[in-house]
Amino acid sequence: MDENTKFLVAGGDLRQIYLAKKLAQSFKVYTCGLGDTDTDISKLKGIDVLVLPIIISNNETHLNAPFSNEQITLESLIPCLKEDSIVTGGRFTDEVSKIFTSCGFEIVDYFKREELIIKNCIPTAEGTLQIAMEELPVTIYGSKVLILGYGRVGKATAKLFSSVGAKVAVAVRKYSDGAWCQLNGFKSLQFKDLENYLDGFDLIINTVPAKLLNANKLSLIPKNSLIIDLASKPGGVDFEVAREIGVKVIWALSIPLDVTATKQKRQGNSLS
Repeated sequence: MDENTKFLVAGGDLRQIYLAKKLAQSFKVYTCGLGDTDTDISKLKGIDVLVLPIIISNNETHLNAPFSNEQITLESLIPCLKEDSIVTGGRFTDEVSKIFTSCGFEIVDYFKREELIIKNCIPTAEGTLQIAMEELPVTIYGSKVLILGYGRVGKATAKLFSSVGAKVAVAVRKYSDGAWCQLNGFKSLQFKDLENYLDGFDLIINTVPAKLLNANKLSLIPKNSLIIDLASKPGGVDFEVAREIGVKVIWALSIPLDVTATKQKRQGNSLS
């Protein structure tokens, strides 16, 4: 690539804003779905690299663009591209991939790079902490927090909440994960015994994309507790039942997008 390489940074959160600024130091950069800096894509041609966000779309059709008042379809970006353009983004679904591969474009998925996945867990954990601080009626320090799952996100979230004084327990399936939890100072619990301890926590954070918290388990959770679900679709909570029985659930599907979008609206998003 040289200084004449054209990038279109489309949609996303503050990370896309920062990326556009960084790329603009060496290349020609255009934006859409990012607010006041946007280019009219109907007049844009010859893009070499389309940079989609980590969460590309929430409905497989429209660009995930919380800073824009427009509804931008993914297909509307295609006329901006050259025949040999590269399309980058995170977590391409089959449906989204087909939109671009059917036109012959090469797809590069960020989430096939392990180092990025791990580093992305940090803003996810920080965004979860911010939501908890805003929504809980008690301080995080001294609160009892249960994390369901000890994958990448579970590890980062457990470490962060523990570092600010929460009493962290982690539900795991593997005994080896339980051993790691204990080594890192977290209480280890087994998923098979989940019903026995759901009533003892101020905050439950789910990281597992499976319906772990069904009607029976939700009935055991105190009404003053908060559930934050970080799992991808279909999530890990029966949301309809939770609503009916009065258990508060926040499905933070787009963290850290939701948090950074709010901050972005306060700060503005100029590339200058």
